[in-house]
Amino acid sequence: MQIDLLIDRNDGIINVCEIKYSDTEFTIQKTYAQHLRNKARIFRESTKTKKQLMFTMLTTYGVNHKQHSLGYIEHVLTLDDLFAD
Repeated sequence: MQIDLLIDRNDGIINVCEIKYSDTEFTIQKTYAQHLRNKARIFRESTKTKKQLMFTMLTTYGVNHKQHSLGYIEHVLTLDDLFAD
């Protein structure tokens, strides 16, 4: 299992960051949503963490919020967010 970036916060939350490149808004399909569920389960089992996991997407143009992204993605950051003045 690959995790692109983890942010282990002092407030009892771990941001699990997924970094994806796309020419348009990134769409989370049913299979990818299942992949995220499995990733969270495996991470919890292997680390024994009791912290809340929040998935954060870092994408080129954001996420197209369809039914499979709802309830899984807590935060979305784009390249514009990272490089804004």
